[in-house]
Amino acid sequence: MKRLITLLLTFTAIMIMTSCKDDSIGKLYKTVCPADEALALAKSSSAVVIEFQGCTSGKEVWDEFYRNVSEGKEASVLCAHYYTLDSGNISEDLYEQEKDQYPQLYWYLIRYDGTSFSINTRLSSSETEEDQETYSCLCHYTGDAPTSDALYDSYDYYVLTDDPDVTWDEIVASMLDSSDPSMIRHCMVYDDYSGWSGN
Repeated sequence: MKRLITLLLTFTAIMIMTSCKDDSIGKLYKTVCPADEALALAKSSSAVVIEFQGCTSGKEVWDEFYRNVSEGKEASVLCAHYYTLDSGNISEDLYEQEKDQYPQLYWYLIRYDGTSFSINTRLSSSETEEDQETYSCLCHYTGDAPTSDALYDSYDYYVLTDDPDVTWDEIVASMLDSSDPSMIRHCMVYDDYSGWSGN
């Protein structure tokens, strides 16, 4: 009897913690604020932060999410994708046109129900959701840098797709071939790099 009570209490505690976590990331996802403020909030929370050099905060949160979905368990995670504009990599005219739009932070709220993945996307400074999509699988890709002068040694990507057998090279090829109307539907939700040497 004591064992049963202990199990019930443990289960209840887990359910409460899960509910609190879901409420917390849901509230953060709905917070409307500028990109830099959103970035600070993300780094002080349980969100996974992705910047130009890859994951800068919350790697253990992502690893736990991926472990749970790999075991078929329901799970959710909030990712914050932060973008800046680099004047050194675009034309001066384009930089002048776009500079007032940056920095930007996009929230990616990903939920797994045991069968499929849903993703809600919202710009942190907007009250309107950008997108809501459903995918059947989450693929994990790793590999070495494509060139010897790359800013990193190897990459680590997690991509939502509808085909568990699609390769990263096939996804890239479909994006590069503008004449192909059948671009592979996908959404990169996590990226990280080892040996990063950029600024």
